[in-house]
Parts: sequence; C-alpha cells; structure tokens
Amino acid sequence: VITVNRAMEKALLQHFICRKLEISYAIQKPFPFFEGLRDKSFITEKMYKESLEACTNLVPVSRVVYNTLTQLEKTFNLSLLLTLFSQINLREYPNLTEIFGSFRSGNVIAILLELEGLLC
Repeated sequence: VITVNRAMEKALLQHFICRKLEISYAIQKPFPFFEGLRDKSFITEKMYKESLEACTNLVPVSRVVYNTLTQLEKTFNLSLLLTLFSQINLREYPNLTEIFGSFRSGNVIAILLELEGLLC
C-alpha cells in the first residue's frame, strides 16, 4: 500500500506539469490512450468523442493529449499516474518508459526541491 501525503501529492503534480509536454509527444496515436482515460472515468464520454474528433480533423495527437492532460491537472491524483503509466500504455507508447522512470526514481530531496519550484 502506497501512502501519499499532501506534500508528496503536490510534488507529483508539479512533476506531472513539468513533464506534461514530454508525455504529450510520447503519445503518438489516440488508441488506447483516450480509451483508458474514458474507461477509468478520468474523462467524460463527451470529452472522449471530442478528442477523437479533433484527431480525425488533423489536430496533432500531441496537441489533443496536451489539452487533455491540462484538464486533468484540475483533478490530479495518484490513480491518474497509474492509468497513464499502465502496462498497456508503456507497451503501446515506449517513449513513456523514460518519463515513467522520472516519477519512480525521484528521491525525497529531489521531490522537496521540485516542490519548492527549483527543479522542472
């Protein structure tokens, strides 16, 4: 069982925000990214359909993913990271692996410095 206190959650959110652009470029196709977010109720059916429509209308997938992640910042929690870095997503989007490592390898000092806004 992972216990996350408020300071740790804030540090993870800040790290998520700092890595959001990289995450967006790592997601190069809509499936299964948007389906996972919809199925776990991170995005509504309406947002899911709008995202796929944007991709169909030649909006770059990375831009659609970035906009979605920006919306998800408002309700950020650890379960979002678990969904984002699920085994399926890591297999389908190999560039996520290095980003995932940055979340896993952070030590307390790095997290505290990041919390203070000194790292990004």
